[in-house]
Amino acid sequence: MSDVTIRHSSATAGREIKASAHYAYITNGITLDGSKFTVNELVLEGTCLVKDNTSGLYEKYADATGAFPAGKSNPVILDESIKFQATDAGTNPNVTAGQVLVHGAVYNGMLIGVTTAFKTALQGFIRFV
Repeated sequence: MSDVTIRHSSATAGREIKASAHYAYITNGITLDGSKFTVNELVLEGTCLVKDNTSGLYEKYADATGAFPAGKSNPVILDESIKFQATDAGTNPNVTAGQVLVHGAVYNGMLIGVTTAFKTALQGFIRFV
């Protein structure tokens, strides 16, 4: 059973990734795949995420080949920090996130995991400055 409680945890200092007052969040949020993150991990604002087409859940973006990875879709940027809290079994639950950017402008230097392939996949939706 998935834990759908939204959990927030802040970094030690504010991280403003948005470079514009005009932006849009994904409708209805996304679900992060707890098994793809370190137990009790703090996922910081600005982390680049993608949807796994098999599970339908989101995970950190990574491209080892310089191309957008096969089997992944819907790249987004997390605009809130989320702290996973392990279950009694010692594993992360799946967690929902609501502040997920799909349109706007962001500061390139504030992003975690951004690559040229990620930027290309978001071309026309997100402007990187």
